[in-house]
Amino acid sequence: MSHPMPHPAPRLAKAGSTPRIAIVGGGFSGSLLAAHLLRLADSPITIQLIEAQAQPGPGLAYGTQSGAHLLNVRAQNMSAFPDDPAHFLRWLARREGCDGADAQVDGHSFVARATYGAYIRHVLAQAGAEAPPHARLETVQGNAVALTLSAAGTPHVCLADGRVVEADAVALCIGNFPPLPPRLRGEAAARALNSDRFLPNPWDNSAIAPLDPAERVVILGTGLTMVDLVLSLLDQGHRGPITALSRRGLLPHRHAETRPVAPFLHADHWPRTVLDVLIALRAAAKRAEAAGEDWRSAFDALRPHHHALWAGLPLEERRRFLRHARPFWDIHRHRMAPTVADRIAAARASGQLTLRAGRVTGLAEDADGLTITVAGRSGDGRLQADRLINATGANSDYSRVRHPLVWSLLDQGLARPDPLRLGLDVTPGGALIGADGAPSSRILALGPVSKAPFWEMVAVPELRLQCADSARRLLAGLGRWDG
Repeated sequence: MSHPMPHPAPRLAKAGSTPRIAIVGGGFSGSLLAAHLLRLADSPITIQLIEAQAQPGPGLAYGTQSGAHLLNVRAQNMSAFPDDPAHFLRWLARREGCDGADAQVDGHSFVARATYGAYIRHVLAQAGAEAPPHARLETVQGNAVALTLSAAGTPHVCLADGRVVEADAVALCIGNFPPLPPRLRGEAAARALNSDRFLPNPWDNSAIAPLDPAERVVILGTGLTMVDLVLSLLDQGHRGPITALSRRGLLPHRHAETRPVAPFLHADHWPRTVLDVLIALRAAAKRAEAAGEDWRSAFDALRPHHHALWAGLPLEERRRFLRHARPFWDIHRHRMAPTVADRIAAARASGQLTLRAGRVTGLAEDADGLTITVAGRSGDGRLQADRLINATGANSDYSRVRHPLVWSLLDQGLARPDPLRLGLDVTPGGALIGADGAPSSRILALGPVSKAPFWEMVAVPELRLQCADSARRLLAGLGRWDG
């Protein structure tokens, strides 16, 4: 299906003798890439950071203002710079005006995500202030709606207001897109999904905040996004029942203190099947527990090898992992901070929050609200709700992403979805792969959009390495671009 292409007025920020790198998206990945470019640049360069919001830095993940939304990685692992692991902790220690919770943090603490958003703003501002005279950062506020190539191969980023940013290379740091709505047949379901009782975007606080505290809320999904939603509802005084529904009804585990365990995987005997990985992981967890440690110690020992493990699995094994093991992996890998887990446990114990396993097979709206038909392992049933919130996870199938920038990339053949629909198809170095299978020399993709070669590319420890490596790669290419 072809999508309409925008035709903005040809007002160009032209690339001249000074190379220009345009970064589309000013969230964590985009801001951190800009900071690394400013730090590493040893020759003239202009960096254009394109962001729809007035202030780059926090992005979707760290833009929340709720103090209840905590990082799910300990502070000691959240430095923006892989070569300076204590950077975030030093910033926290000298930060003025931090609240009581953050004033007492140590390396094992789980800090508020809003605090981390302020840290990323600081990192970007400091990099700009300390940049050498030949490295310049320009912040461009606007919505990128298309990316085209000139006859000479120069990328043009088209903005919704008609401006066009011309650059020598472009880095796509476009983050996450809202989840796909449930696939339901029938006019009744279509009407319900188009009503104001269905909230399609779990990150739209302007839609969540006005909910009546007594409403019956059903949340699709039982992962960390659901956890955030429940905390937001509780903090705004919600007293009505909340039901969280997913196919298996699995809840993320809580974090606990861990200690390193001996490596149990070796590159010369790398597992080639998902079953082999799981067997090795279970055996390591049993050994850890026998030694008085927690299963999390074994799981954390696997983290440095995630990318290599994924790269070593054949395509069919990766598909098997996504089909069968992914939900169980997610609840063990992406855990709740202890205080968050306590609040969720209390909400369940009080009966306000209920977890349910099943899938939605029908949806209808009437004067009393929504009737949700659910098929579960113990039989079919129905849920009554005033609101249905979709928290099933970010949409990573770019063939179904409703955004004009993505449409333009796909329509022109500049990009293609990866075979497993984890994001766009990219090389391990981040180069965007076109419909013809050829990697681009001028367009990179970073962050969640680039998950395909890695599987794990959503957390700070992985993203900061990717941003640092990509900055070096972009700067190394300056001399090869013909402008």
